[in-house]
Amino acid sequence: MEKVQVLLSTYNGQKYLKEQIDSILKQEEVEISLLVRDDGSKDETIEILKNLAKENKNITYIEGENLGPARSFMELVKQSGEFHYFAFADQDDVWNPKKIISAIHKLQDMDQNKPALYLSALEVVDENLNTLELKQVNGNFCFEGEMIKNFATGCTQVFNKALRNLIHSYCPNYLIMHDSWITRVCYAVGGNVIIDEKAFIQYRQHEGNVLGYQDEGFQKLKRQFKVAFLDNIRMRVNIAKELKNGYEEMLTENAREVIDNLIAYPENKKAKMWLLKNKNFRTNSVKTNMKMKLSIILNKF
Repeated sequence: MEKVQVLLSTYNGQKYLKEQIDSILKQEEVEISLLVRDDGSKDETIEILKNLAKENKNITYIEGENLGPARSFMELVKQSGEFHYFAFADQDDVWNPKKIISAIHKLQDMDQNKPALYLSALEVVDENLNTLELKQVNGNFCFEGEMIKNFATGCTQVFNKALRNLIHSYCPNYLIMHDSWITRVCYAVGGNVIIDEKAFIQYRQHEGNVLGYQDEGFQKLKRQFKVAFLDNIRMRVNIAKELKNGYEEMLTENAREVIDNLIAYPENKKAKMWLLKNKNFRTNSVKTNMKMKLSIILNKF
């Protein structure tokens, strides 16, 4: 039976936490070890974790300072143990009993010495678990596409020991989210990324979500405008630099070319034209591609 460590970050998650942990512990055909890091909760989350850990020897929890979700999950990777597979979990979802074994069946087909990452669709539900929609993984499934726009949802990610060891070996100073980082690393070193069109998770949406599926209206428009025109931070340049710093000797030839052109483009016209004309450097959205090209022209990408 495969041994799997589930990495769960909590923050003020008292309302749905026990239901989620119950669904994690009920995973079929695998041996589950649950490592929880609390990110500075102010509610009853710690008390719930204490009680659950007393009742279940395969639950370990850490009380931490507030780092935010990205850093909290990266700290969990740092604290993770020697297991065959690893999976990220959010605090308020509900897992299908076959979520993990379904991922492992696909990951087992890959060379275990090579990094491999599994992603799946989501059954988006409301706070009462009523289905809202089935959300497929949507993206240009290659390194170039992932560098433009992250298509990974962390709570669906299951990965092998080879990828865990890579992520464990280097923690970037510049980090947007843990799920996009691990996906980009996997592509950059030539790992396998598996996309499953089936959903094995009820992805709960409610007012208390730390990270939500829906992000609509004026606030979204305001944030996009700020990123595109006001911020001096070149997000993809910084990500490219981190990938090069952490994994320069392991990068594929294609990833190295993309990374070098991203780093150079603000000062190098040839690199800028390479990005603008590269047919693989795109997403499935015409609107996103237009915004990307404008951001590159304005040196804001």
